[in-house]
Amino acid sequence: MELRHLRYFIAVARHAHFTRAAQELAIAQPALSQQIAQFEREIGVRLFDRSNRRVQITDAGQALLARALRIVADADSVAEEMSAYAGGLRGRVVVGASQSLSEYTLPKILRRFHGAYPHIEIALRESLADTMIAGMRGGSVDLAIGDMGEATAGALREMRVETLFTDELTIAVAPSHRFAARTRIEIADLCDEPFIIFRPGSALTNSLYEQTRAAGFEPRVTFESTDSLTVRALVAENLGVTLLPRSIGTPAGPKIVMLSLAPRKIARTISLVHRSISYGPAAKTFIGFVREQMRR
Repeated sequence: MELRHLRYFIAVARHAHFTRAAQELAIAQPALSQQIAQFEREIGVRLFDRSNRRVQITDAGQALLARALRIVADADSVAEEMSAYAGGLRGRVVVGASQSLSEYTLPKILRRFHGAYPHIEIALRESLADTMIAGMRGGSVDLAIGDMGEATAGALREMRVETLFTDELTIAVAPSHRFAARTRIEIADLCDEPFIIFRPGSALTNSLYEQTRAAGFEPRVTFESTDSLTVRALVAENLGVTLLPRSIGTPAGPKIVMLSLAPRKIARTISLVHRSISYGPAAKTFIGFVREQMRR
């Protein structure tokens, strides 16, 4: 039994006429009659009673018709779905992301992506760089976006790392802080200040310690949080200062003042990390979209 035989059978049953069915199918009427006769011999029953004037479906044909309609509909649905997959329009992509990106930058991009590709599901996994890369190696994460500054060289081996954009790292203080009137500050000026930090091991905390140690002091940590909005709120209440990406301090939220570091500005690099192996159409589509959006 072939799918084309079911399509021929459905057309004849719908029209109750071989000539009209042949016209719909764009084949010759004698060829359609031969195909139906061949189909009847194959399954061992008559599907139509034929006369010179009319074609009437048999009881066996009526029983087959309901099944044939479902089979053809399912086949068409599968073909459409596979075509959508081939076009990158359906699927699921698991994205590892730095927390600050998933809170501020990625939601806008994901909104645009969902508008363009509503049938591609995106699952976000917020974590540190090494954990994200480990997930990629284990197959639980498809790609990663974030500051890979804390990732080990071994973790990134055999991975493709693309720079998306750079984000200035600033010192964030409360509007009431004694340094709030400045636009730039040296890290050494903060040696007596209380610090609010992100979780140890994060790229931002590593960068902070790198700066303070180069200036000859260890920061006095009074608060620690895994949430960037919490860190910003604590700074706004003048409970300490912190190292904060400008992209986090710029959106609406608790009011803070961001000071560039002197004598030179520093920045973090946001990268897209993906495996060297081939991806499916959904992941390829998402990677291309992120490249375009973030580089703007």
